[in-house]
Amino acid sequence: MSGSDGMWRKRRALSVSFAIGASMAALASLAISFSPALAEPETPNFNGIWGKYTYSYPKPYMRGRNVADGYNNDILKPWVVERLMHDDLVTASGRAIATAHSLCYPEGVPYVFGETRVQILQSPSEITMLFGGEQEQARTIYMNQPHSAHVTPSWYGESVGHFEGETLVVDTVGIAANPQSGSMGLFGTPHTKALHVVERYRFLAEGEKTVGRGPNPTANNPTIVPDEIVPGGKTLRLTFTVDDAGAYKKPWSVTLDFLPLKTPIQEYVCTENYQEKDLLPLIPRAEVPDF
Repeated sequence: MSGSDGMWRKRRALSVSFAIGASMAALASLAISFSPALAEPETPNFNGIWGKYTYSYPKPYMRGRNVADGYNNDILKPWVVERLMHDDLVTASGRAIATAHSLCYPEGVPYVFGETRVQILQSPSEITMLFGGEQEQARTIYMNQPHSAHVTPSWYGESVGHFEGETLVVDTVGIAANPQSGSMGLFGTPHTKALHVVERYRFLAEGEKTVGRGPNPTANNPTIVPDEIVPGGKTLRLTFTVDDAGAYKKPWSVTLDFLPLKTPIQEYVCTENYQEKDLLPLIPRAEVPDF
């Protein structure tokens, strides 16, 4: 084989190699251009009116109507147990206990989750929750922002939220330990200003069991009638976790499920429908009308 033949063959081999490489690059480019883009998960739409399966909510530190193991309860610190036991004694005597709920004050978080229904107004920047039942209350969740450097304590605290996939996560701090909400009776638990609540909202997957009891989803909430439930609607689940080193030995959690409702929240003014004569002198009243 002459030197010119060898050189020609080398050039031909190089040409074929470059051609194959170019073809593979082109195929890879086509594969990328035709491959479907990974879609971002769609933000769930929680707008609507939701009714709770249960009237109040179960608490992990209770056994029936009593604090489990009394002062040896593995969740509550002794002063909290004592406060709840005191409430039971007052109730057993036939008198009403003074709570935020019984005094027509705002109930705060997580106390307000004892209400029977909630309307959610969702936008990208904030979510407003209007609670209905025996009192009408509202709170706002500010989306995709951190807590303030210095949070001023308030009835509902400061709530910020964000989505983790299809779950709305809400973080609340700065919940005031007002005298009126120091004892929460049926709807909640005594706490300090260190209270920290994390809520998680998501839709139940098809076939996923609810926390409602029995075949009738309204059996434990007589304020909801079957005709107002949206047929075939999704079930909304809330799981909230409560942490307060001043009141609890460890964090505790509660899970609640909500049904979609067709009926709007009705106006209810607590002070105009008041029934507890024992507490009537404590009901908030304005010295001068607002209008």
